Amino acid sequence: MKNNEEIVNINFFKKVWYSITKFEKYPEMATEGLGKAVKYLIILSALVTVFMAIGSTLSIRNMVFQLSDYINNNIPEFSYENGEIQMDISEPIIIENVAYDGIDRIIINPLIGSDEEKIAFQQQNDANGITVYFFKNQIIIRTKLEGIEANVSPYTYQDFILSYVGEDVETFNKAQMIEFMRGSGMINFYFKYFVSAFLSFLIVDIFVTAIDALEIAVFGWLTTVITRIKIRFVAIYNMAIYALTLPTILNIIYIIINMFTNFTISYFQVAYITIAYIYLATVIFLLKDDLIKRMQEVEKIKKEQEKVKQEIEREDKKEKKEEPPVEPRKPVNPEKKEKEKGEADGEETNGSQAIT
Repeated sequence: MKNNEEIVNINFFKKVWYSITKFEKYPEMATEGLGKAVKYLIILSALVTVFMAIGSTLSIRNMVFQLSDYINNNIPEFSYENGEIQMDISEPIIIENVAYDGIDRIIINPLIGSDEEKIAFQQQNDANGITVYFFKNQIIIRTKLEGIEANVSPYTYQDFILSYVGEDVETFNKAQMIEFMRGSGMINFYFKYFVSAFLSFLIVDIFVTAIDALEIAVFGWLTTVITRIKIRFVAIYNMAIYALTLPTILNIIYIIINMFTNFTISYFQVAYITIAYIYLATVIFLLKDDLIKRMQEVEKIKKEQEKVKQEIEREDKKEKKEEPPVEPRKPVNPEKKEKEKGEADGEETNGSQAIT
C-alpha cells in the first residue's frame, strides 16, 4: 500500500476513474478518512443536482410556453396598469389541468378586489392542493392539506413581477405578455429558478445519497461477517460512497435522456443500489483473497524458517560427533601433592650431597 502522502494526492477525477475501473484502489481511498469520502459524496451530489436543476428549469420553460399558448387561445384580452388587472369577463376562469406539477389549480377572477370578497371566494372554491388565485390587484397562493388549516401567501403584481422579471413593469397587455413569456426577458426568471432548484435539490440529494451509502455499507458489513474478514465499518462506509460512482454517472445519463424523451426505467433505484453493492462486494472479496495469499506466504515463511532451524540443529549434531572426546582431568589431592613435592625436594638434597 502507498504511503499517506501518495494517498492524499488522489484528486477527484482520479477517484472517479479508480472507483469505476480499479477495485484494488478502494482500500487506499478509504484510508483517507470519512471527511474526504463525504466531500467526494457532496461533489457527486452536486454534479447530479446540476443536471436535475437543468432538467427542472427546462420543464418550467416548457410549462411557460404551454401557458403562453393557453393564454393566447383561451384567455380573453386583458391589460395591466397601476398594479391592477383589467379583463372583460363575467365569471371566473378555472384551470384544473395545470402542466406544472407544483400547482393543482389556477383561478382567474379580476372581478374581485376587496379582501372580504377574496376570503369568501376562496372558501367557496376550497380544495386540497395548491391553488393560485389571480384577483384584480393581488396574486394569492393557497396551500391546503387534508386536516390542516390552509396556508395563504399573498403577492402584489408589482412584487411578483419584480421578483421574477427583475424589473418593474408598469403596463402590458395580453400580446405583450405572451411575447415576453416566449422571449429573452424570462432569462432572469429561469436563472433564479435554476439557483433555487439547485440549492433545494442539493440538500435533498446529499441526504438521500448518504442514506444509500449507509444501506450499501450495511450489506457490505454483512458480507464481511460471512467472509470472516475484519474491516472497520467506517472504512466499509467510505468504500460504499466510492462504489456509488458508476450508478451516479448512470443516473446523470438517465436524467439527460429524460430531458428530451419520456423514457423511464421502472426499477432504476433498485439497479442503482445493486450496482454499487456489487462493486463493494467485489472489493471485499478481493481483500479476502489478498488476506488468504498473505496468510499462505506467512505459512511458507514459517515452514522455511522451521527447515532452516532443523538444518542448523543437524549441522550442530554432526560437528559434535566429529570432535574427539576429551578425557576429564582427575582432581588432585593437596596432601598427596605436598608429599610428592617433599620427596622431590629430598631427592634433590641427597643428590647435592653426593656431588659434594
